[in-house]
Amino acid sequence: MKKFADKNTNFFGALKRLNEANTIYKFNKKNDICQDALIKRFEFTFELAWKTLREFLFEQGYAEEISSPKRVLALAYQEGYLESEEQWLSMLEDRNLTSHDYSRELSSAIAERISGQYLKEFARLSKLFSS
Repeated sequence: MKKFADKNTNFFGALKRLNEANTIYKFNKKNDICQDALIKRFEFTFELAWKTLREFLFEQGYAEEISSPKRVLALAYQEGYLESEEQWLSMLEDRNLTSHDYSRELSSAIAERISGQYLKEFARLSKLFSS
């Protein structure tokens, strides 16, 4: 119980910071620093999201060791905790890309997906954790 609670607190804090970065990004989309901040905050929010989801699944009685984000996302979708496995896998792919590719075009595209799509998924997950 303590492990999930700690991760959940950290996830909510990261999500708050990501939303703050998104607010600034929306008014400064051409500013590389604002875009980079949004992407960096997305990276750590995503990490906390899947790890918190893993702890949530353990609390729901899943005893199987699930250590990869892909497996956690698949199981959570299968059990109805996530609405769109495809969207979460896209988030995972973008998180992986931002760690290895720094092209301006890719960064712009990912920043737009974070702002337009991914924040909604994080918000849905936060509601699951709040209930």
